[in-house]
Amino acid sequence: MNQRTNSTALTGPGIMFLSAAIFGYFGFAMSWNYNSTLTGEFLLFVALLDWTLKGSAIAFLVAGILTFVQPLAGNLIYGLAGAVGAALLLVVAGLDFLDKQHTALHPLLLLIFAAWNGYGSFSGLREIFASRATASPFQPPTE
Repeated sequence: MNQRTNSTALTGPGIMFLSAAIFGYFGFAMSWNYNSTLTGEFLLFVALLDWTLKGSAIAFLVAGILTFVQPLAGNLIYGLAGAVGAALLLVVAGLDFLDKQHTALHPLLLLIFAAWNGYGSFSGLREIFASRATASPFQPPTE
C-alpha cells in the first residue's frame, strides 16, 4: 500500500560519520582560547562553541555506530543531538555577533552549521515520528 519502511525514512551512518568528522575536526583538532587576549576576560561563547562541537561530534559518532545495530535509536540520537547542537550554535552566533571585540568563529559559518544541523535534525525526527505513527501494531506487515 502506501506505507514506508523504516529503511527508506532513516539516515544512514555515512552522513552521521561525516558530521562527526566535521564537528570533530573543529572541536578536537583546533585549539580554542577561552580568555580574551586583550582583556583576559572569560569568553563564554568560545567555551560553549568548543564543547558544543566536541559533544556533537561524540554524539554523532555514537549515533552512527548504533545505527548499524538499531537504526531507529541511532537516528533518534542523531536527530536530538543535531537539534540541541543547532540551538547552541545559534546561541553562540548571537553572542559572537553581540561581542564587537572578539570572535570565536565567523557568525555566518556558525549560522550555516546551525541551519545544516537544524534542517537535517528536524526533517529526520519528523520522518522517525511519521514512520512510527503510520505503523499499526495490529496490522500485519505488507510484503
